[in-house]
Amino acid sequence: MSPAAGSSSPEGHPLAHAQLRVALLAGTLGQGGAEKQLVYMTRALRQANVAARIYSLTRDEFYEPALRSLDVEPIWIGRHASPLLRLGAFVRSLRAYKPHIVQSGHFFANLYVALAAPLVRAVSIGTIRSDVTYDMEMNPWWAPWSLRLPASIMTNSYAAGNGLKRLAVPEARCHVVPNVIDLVDFDARACEAPPVLPREGPCVIAVGTLSRVKRLDRFLDAVSLARASMPNLRAMIIGDGPERSRLETAARERGLLPDGVQFLGRRPDVPVFLRQAAVLLLTSEHEGCPNVVLEAMAARLPVVTTAVGDAGRVVQDGVTGYVVSCDDVRGMAERVLQFAKSSLLRQRFGDAGRLRVEQTYSYAGLARRLLATYRTIAEQQRNRPALEACLSNGLPAAS
Repeated sequence: MSPAAGSSSPEGHPLAHAQLRVALLAGTLGQGGAEKQLVYMTRALRQANVAARIYSLTRDEFYEPALRSLDVEPIWIGRHASPLLRLGAFVRSLRAYKPHIVQSGHFFANLYVALAAPLVRAVSIGTIRSDVTYDMEMNPWWAPWSLRLPASIMTNSYAAGNGLKRLAVPEARCHVVPNVIDLVDFDARACEAPPVLPREGPCVIAVGTLSRVKRLDRFLDAVSLARASMPNLRAMIIGDGPERSRLETAARERGLLPDGVQFLGRRPDVPVFLRQAAVLLLTSEHEGCPNVVLEAMAARLPVVTTAVGDAGRVVQDGVTGYVVSCDDVRGMAERVLQFAKSSLLRQRFGDAGRLRVEQTYSYAGLARRLLATYRTIAEQQRNRPALEACLSNGLPAAS
């Protein structure tokens, strides 16, 4: 229940009842999991009567129309190549907006948030969308600053929280808000198109950016092994990226082209494919809380995944799918074959997966989780205006 007019905060100060204002900085708004979650956050906050603005270092990208449909026009601050000039543009815009909270949507945007937020007396929240190890490897020069300068870090995975502990980042600075999925929207999109998968055999599917971290060479190896026992097994890879040419060559060398595997590129109708496949195979080296696993489970599709990030936490081994070690390609093939050969097994695991996302990863709880976490962080950073704006929503602190 919201505090009554004239009530006081725990410190004895009258509540301002100001609308909470949040500024979210996106490194990119391209077609990816972190970007999808930023759209979810923006929508959830606005539905909770929170003012939310999106700033972006890039423009003219995939998720901008989705934000405009929410009446949110992304503010481009990437006009200049110089990071200092971009920071100046960001700070000038924030001073006009006067946000209570400034939050990063990508790890490489953390420094902008950490430097800008204190200048506008706002709460500073960085982010980690993978398992920390990957972020450190990809940003060797800036990663230590990107981890330590933000006063707080919000991550989508418990694996990242554990990684921060190993790096001696104080536990109190890390806050986990797992990824979610909008099941109503997903179900609507899953029914938009007619069947597209070949009917001559079961299909194993992979979805993601074709980059080295996704280790789709393992996917091809597992499919090749499985087809030795089940020649009518088919595979599809949805996504694009720098590794596509190399992966197509590898598929050809394994005898998987043209009939064994299809490279479909980026697709707007991923839910349709997931609804018709037999199993999702995730072969990544690093992950946070993978969106594609949530989408597969929403589609009642069993999952075989490597034990990376929170994938092994989202997927309950032996219940909603199977979790295998990263280099166990033969184990991947064996688990894929189990699902490919049994429609009853697929149905049992698929129904369990759907129930899990409904109960644990539904979009419906996102606003409450975010606002409760914001309140906890505002208390930790001793930012009274932000705390009072959070308290006006009447939400408890995150546990």
